[in-house]
Amino acid sequence: MTGTSETQASTEQLAPVVLPADALLPDAGNEVFCKDTKPGCNQSYHDIIYVTGQRRFWLLPKRTADHLAEAAATLKQKTVDTDKAARMSKIADSGLLDYFLTPSPDAFLEFSDGATDERTRYLDAEAAVEDEKTLQEQYRQEWHEARARGDSTAAMEAERKIFYSNERVAVNERVIVQLEEVAYQRAESLGYLRENGVFYTPRALQARDAVDTYIAERDNAIAHGFEMFDQGNRKVGTAWEHLRDYKALHQKFVETGEVNARALRGVRLNILALEGLMAKYIGAIVELAECGIAVPEFALSPDDLYQGTEEFQAYVKLLGQRLKLEQSIEQRYAEWTSATGNNAAPPGVLFVELQAQWHQLNDEAERIKAIAEARVRELIPPRLFLWEPESYRPKPIERLAKANFPFRELSSAASGKELSHISLQDLAKQKASGIPEILKEMKALPKSLAKQADEDRAFSDWLKLEGAHPIKEKGPWFDEDGLFLPDEFFAVLKSKGLEVESLKTEDKRQRWGATLKAMIFEDRQLRNLMLFDNSPQAQLVRCLLPAGSNMQTELKVEGPQWHKGPQAFQAKAHLDVAAWRGEVSLFQFELPDRSKAKPIAPSYKAYDGSTRTFDFGKLSLCLSAKAWGFAGASLLLARDLTLDQKTGFTSIAGYDSATKTGDLAKFDLFIGAQAGCKLTGQLDWCPPPSTLPPAPVPNRIPINGWRTLAKLDMELVAAVGGGVSGKVRLQLNKGRFLLSIQGSLVWGAGFKGYMTFEVGYESVVALLELIRKELLANNNEDPAWIDGEAMAYVRMLSLFGALAMDVPFIYARRYAFAKELYDKLTDGGRGAGIANTLVMDKNQEVMRNWVINLQPNAFGPLLMALSSAPGFLSDKEHLLQQQAIERCLGWIEPQPDAAQRFEDAVIRMNRDGARPPNAGQAYCENRLRLDSFMSEKVSGLVGANNQMRARYLQRVERLGGRLFGYCEYRTEPFGPALGGAETIKISYKGPTID
Repeated sequence: MTGTSETQASTEQLAPVVLPADALLPDAGNEVFCKDTKPGCNQSYHDIIYVTGQRRFWLLPKRTADHLAEAAATLKQKTVDTDKAARMSKIADSGLLDYFLTPSPDAFLEFSDGATDERTRYLDAEAAVEDEKTLQEQYRQEWHEARARGDSTAAMEAERKIFYSNERVAVNERVIVQLEEVAYQRAESLGYLRENGVFYTPRALQARDAVDTYIAERDNAIAHGFEMFDQGNRKVGTAWEHLRDYKALHQKFVETGEVNARALRGVRLNILALEGLMAKYIGAIVELAECGIAVPEFALSPDDLYQGTEEFQAYVKLLGQRLKLEQSIEQRYAEWTSATGNNAAPPGVLFVELQAQWHQLNDEAERIKAIAEARVRELIPPRLFLWEPESYRPKPIERLAKANFPFRELSSAASGKELSHISLQDLAKQKASGIPEILKEMKALPKSLAKQADEDRAFSDWLKLEGAHPIKEKGPWFDEDGLFLPDEFFAVLKSKGLEVESLKTEDKRQRWGATLKAMIFEDRQLRNLMLFDNSPQAQLVRCLLPAGSNMQTELKVEGPQWHKGPQAFQAKAHLDVAAWRGEVSLFQFELPDRSKAKPIAPSYKAYDGSTRTFDFGKLSLCLSAKAWGFAGASLLLARDLTLDQKTGFTSIAGYDSATKTGDLAKFDLFIGAQAGCKLTGQLDWCPPPSTLPPAPVPNRIPINGWRTLAKLDMELVAAVGGGVSGKVRLQLNKGRFLLSIQGSLVWGAGFKGYMTFEVGYESVVALLELIRKELLANNNEDPAWIDGEAMAYVRMLSLFGALAMDVPFIYARRYAFAKELYDKLTDGGRGAGIANTLVMDKNQEVMRNWVINLQPNAFGPLLMALSSAPGFLSDKEHLLQQQAIERCLGWIEPQPDAAQRFEDAVIRMNRDGARPPNAGQAYCENRLRLDSFMSEKVSGLVGANNQMRARYLQRVERLGGRLFGYCEYRTEPFGPALGGAETIKISYKGPTID
């Protein structure tokens, strides 16, 4: 595909008529061929080529064919050097990498050498706004200084400067807005799509829309069942049978380069033309496959009739069971809360059975996912595996190709290669007439995406001047299914009296014909189906492949190695290339390898101002990557790779250093997730041994500590912000923990910045245990590396754990569910349900272990809930709550730091578990509340109850006597003088403990 503007050639030059891609085709007449023997329109030619970007044939005289062969050899010499540094230098000299633009509004503005062109005005206006903002900071400083010294004249002068600066900013901002509107309209006319100020290719948004359609159709299919009527066989078949036929068609094409017309008709009948619910579902899966995305159904569908059905049917069953389970949970929760008028939270035991089923389903899902990932790695062509389609986001364009991009791709009948590539700059160096002038006069705007084929004036005009003759792609050489018929094409050439030297032998016609059949299809749908991409970026990928590569089969190319980082040193990336599609894949690598991972030791500022270092455990990043377009080409070019997360997404940056004209030049080839690259995988974590449960049997090998900390396809783009500091940071974003880690801790000194991951449910319990131990080590002060919102959520989840609830289950149900449950548990009148669990649960040892591990920021809200009695509270409930409070204090009393934990918990007797500013006053007020609740002689005729309350008094004397001695309580009358009402005034008289 070229990047030239659309022109109308003269009749004398016999330019082909460009027809819409999907229009009905008339028979080709003599008008597309030469009618005479004028110069440049002979009947005999040396060779014939097909230019993929133009989607047009050219008949070539010998001198023209020689020029092109020389240019192809020159460019190939620059791409085949085994030394990547030398290779990069030669490609840089070719200028091909200079024809890519950053996708910003100024890229779509016209540029010239003058000072009044659109792009210059836009950039000058942007620079002026930035300069004015800098000046305004200076003027504000002058104003503050003048006010401080009482100089009203200087202050007024500073105000005047700010006023006029704001006026200049407004003028320049109007220029920016006007030119951006011009840029956006021009971008739209060129085929670029924009959402929220970001540019996308139509393919990116097509993939996004295809994912949305798939999700909707999948949900419909789950409700309906997975059977569909096969019109071809006149029977009811399952979805996987139709996907099997589709995959078999591709496999045959890849292996032989030939399309089975009969099989294609069957696929089109069964998948593309079926009516009804299942046809839409299968069509959505196929459309995603055509976009390069493999969803679970596609990955798990079998490759033949006899194998693979078990995994697919297991996945189908899993979808149905998961939906029913979620509905059952929601229904049971709603029934409980509605039956109690929303005045009581459901006890933890309510979900035990359903939670067990949930864990079992997730274990099964992981097993099936592993099978699907392995299948995708074996697919030809490789595709992006999307296990959780809801997480998919379209990727913005990272690089734009300029319209005067000199690169061209062609297939020659005379050449022994399937495809050749040239640079018009190399043709210009051969003193090819017209080329330098044409390239110079063309505007350097982005290449148009609006058309499937380019007129390509620069190359086309040169070919015509050289005596070449064009033949349009459309003609009577396609069958009823839209497949190209090379023999028919050659026969038509012969019938018109056109002789082509390179087509005289049968073997050359067959060889070139097979190549053409894999590239040429009559309509757009078939081009997508057969996965041939003729964009300049895909052409560049094919150009960079080793000499002699078979474009129609999967290629394995030795990739770059990971740069710096002692744990990733010498690790080679494995590259798979789907050349016809222009896609490059990295498959399943670990950084570092689990067996070589070392514990990381972040540090933070502790409560006393010292620096505390703690053991975070070991981390290993397991990745798969898929790159296309410029990103894929960059991956092939890069000698070294590094990890990056500048945008909030995990990315890979590829680069190299090469000597260019005596100077050291560095080429940054961005191939991150914001470009045409999608990373999937997970961050695996092995927590420190102190946070893991002991081995089931003493002296046995401990359990495997590795678990998934985060899945990359669930990352949030807002993960990284200016507030991230220190070695490690835990934040809360949209109800999920985000863990930011300084990359150099894990991947060595070569990594700059942070990696941020969304913590998965598999690791939340171990993370809470690690935080609990850090709280103990930090004098029960919130560690500085945990944000306030995240710490509040930690307290929530810790309370659930103390009540023997399934913390991973609640965390996976999202924040809104957890917050609603927490509010019900800690609101007044909700203590009875909690007390029932603590006192009546059969496994009291489990209850004890949870409570003694509960930190004050979670223990405080628990005491608040247990001592709450608004409205009516029966004696039974009151007594149960008293028993629970006394039992909890009895469990913590033997602990070494019990007194400090009790005091801090009483201070934090609020819904958030936060430590208030006036901690002493809070202790005295909450202690009175707790003691008053326990002083009620509920069921006092039973001696055991009175003994329980006496034990409470003894425990609080030992645990809280120190601060209680500083509490002063006095009664004062209030209200009317004769009312006799009294209130208790509380004050703290001790040392400051804030």
